This record gives sequence, structure tokens and C-alpha cells, in this order.
Amino acid sequence: MALWKILVKNNGNAPCTDKRQRLEKGMFVETSTTSTTPPLGLTREQPLLASLFTSKYGINIDPHKMNGSYFICERIG
Repeated sequence: MALWKILVKNNGNAPCTDKRQRLEKGMFVETSTTSTTPPLGLTREQPLLASLFTSKYGINIDPHKMNGSYFICERIG
């Protein structure tokens, strides 16, 4: 089991489903996975990560755009 922190790289609205919503650099969510593979690269984890941003910040992120272009994935545990 691993604990991960998913951080927003830069300000912008590129991965949001609603263009009026913006991501700010430094926003983050934390999640755990059963494997040591980073969750950003796993298709099955993307909807979970998008829902974590929605529940924490109220921002609707397109799960298909949850990748290394917009986010940084750090292992914290």
C-alpha cells in the first residue's frame, strides 16, 4: 500500500470540464493505492482522483486528462 499526493503543476483551466473553473498551482489531494505504481498513470484511478478534486475544491476535472501534463504525483508514504 502506498500514499500519494497529487499536486497541480500550474495555474489554468485546461483539464477542467467547465472552462470557468480554474486550477491553482499548489492545490492537492491525497489518496492511497494498493500498489506502488503512481495513480496518475492508471486508467482505473483517474475517476477517483477527479472525484477527490471535486469533493475538496468543487472543481470538475475531466478524468481522461488526469496525467503528468497538469499534475505531479509524489509518494508520501
